[in-house]
Amino acid sequence: MGSRPAIKFATQVYSAVPSVQHPGWSLMRHLACSSGAQFEDLPPSAVEESPGTPARLRSLRPLINSSGLVRYGLLIEDPSLLLHNVAVVQDYAELDWGSKENSARNIAFYCNAYNIWSMYLAFKKMRKHGLAWKGQTTIKARSKFFYFTNIIVAGQKTTLLKLEKHIFDKFHDPRVYFAINSASWSSPRLPKDLFDANQLQSQLDEQASMFINRQGGCVFEKDDTVASLSSIFKWGKANFARGGGIPSFVNKYKQGQQLPESVKLEFQPFDWSVNWDNNARANMQSSPAR
Repeated sequence: MGSRPAIKFATQVYSAVPSVQHPGWSLMRHLACSSGAQFEDLPPSAVEESPGTPARLRSLRPLINSSGLVRYGLLIEDPSLLLHNVAVVQDYAELDWGSKENSARNIAFYCNAYNIWSMYLAFKKMRKHGLAWKGQTTIKARSKFFYFTNIIVAGQKTTLLKLEKHIFDKFHDPRVYFAINSASWSSPRLPKDLFDANQLQSQLDEQASMFINRQGGCVFEKDDTVASLSSIFKWGKANFARGGGIPSFVNKYKQGQQLPESVKLEFQPFDWSVNWDNNARANMQSSPAR
């Protein structure tokens, strides 16, 4: 099977303003507009002889532990599963980037593509630094990870940030916020299985429920008049508003005590350290839902 050479470094000017605001993105946008972006060295295509399809994506279960954290040590020893999936995502030919089709197949593909590329970029960092990479813990690190590193999805050059914006703008279902993982500790955990069009609704419900109840996405503080929420709810406030607002959405999935209408919402700091099974926080238990 033939292979194509790794994509060379190139320069691209970013002018798109994201609709989802992460901390430091205004500065990151300034940096992106004043500097050249680079292409990450991509793995050779494994699917040049025929177009890749979602069915050809291989399960990443061996690389993800029961808590949804990545086994980067194991991944560095054998990255073949991940490299295969990156190649499929690059070459997938059955999807039109500009299509207005809001189908389960498209949602599943884009969410899988984001998670695969995010894991690949983190894997590159971990391999380069001998498992000593701490994650996107600085604005500069996040700038490179989300803005400056170009990726290919279904033949389209893009970045993780642009892909994220594409997902949120195209699919207004707020559950997709819990379907993508930015290789950071406070991101929703990776699902046990790849997203599948035939099971997507139940998978999205499971991701939302797990994040809210098991990952500390919503916990009560003080005398139960204050709810501490993940910053993801703040960044996606506009999309959550379409579903009746943040409290209404949370109460659909929250186990135990529901959020009253009068609850005050506060937002947790976002932990950008890498989502691996040897993270210092990996042995800490989440607070039970109440």
